[in-house]
Amino acid sequence: MRSKSFLSIILLLLILSCDSPKPTPNMFAEEEIPECKIMIVLGDDRSGSSESIQKLNKDDYKAIVDVINQNGSGYFTSTIIGNPAPNSKEIFRLKVSALKPYKNILTSEHPTLSEQAKQKKYNDKIKAKNEKIKKKNASKLNSFLSKTVQTSILGYKPNKGKDITNIDLAFEHINKLLKEPNVEDYDKVMVVLFTDGVNEPRRSGKIEEIKTKLTLPDNAELFLIGWKNTSIFEGIEFSEFEGKEGFFSFMEDFDCI
Repeated sequence: MRSKSFLSIILLLLILSCDSPKPTPNMFAEEEIPECKIMIVLGDDRSGSSESIQKLNKDDYKAIVDVINQNGSGYFTSTIIGNPAPNSKEIFRLKVSALKPYKNILTSEHPTLSEQAKQKKYNDKIKAKNEKIKKKNASKLNSFLSKTVQTSILGYKPNKGKDITNIDLAFEHINKLLKEPNVEDYDKVMVVLFTDGVNEPRRSGKIEEIKTKLTLPDNAELFLIGWKNTSIFEGIEFSEFEGKEGFFSFMEDFDCI
């Protein structure tokens, strides 16, 4: 009887050992780290002729950057559509640094308590580093909102008082940005244009055809908010929204895929 009982115990242990799940890289991780690499390119029309579109405010800018923060890392960039002064013509940029991923440092499929303690100690170090990165990202965002956005974008005044809308100039800056090295490495590139698309590059009230074509890389998506005549984008797929509420509602369900 003892022999049968002993064999039964051995058999049970073998079954349990076969069914026990193997440790995965995230089994002992403190949190799931989002790894999507995102670039958002915003064209923001601040000209007087675009009054039909609800203007973006500081909270809107924060909400757009938070999409990157919550889903991974990358760059937020913005260019003014209108008649910006020479020091405001180029792209404004904000980098969102990536969090450190957790790794499985266990060498055994069935780690001992001592080995698990080593994994936890490693995880604690990663968690501490990530807290520093989060604080730095938050600090850079607050500085960007209070200085760049508040002063240069929301406080926009047309150069020399000429309230014109030069969409060609904005497209030139966006095209140059999208040709920079490593843009193709991003998982998602979003080109977001908040403008009615009315091009008045010489004087207010004189509408002219947009001559500069927007050149998008394969990993880029185009979003138009308030654009009136979309014929210029023939051959390019885009998502269209009447106003900013529709766009921000769409962004609530952001997916990196």
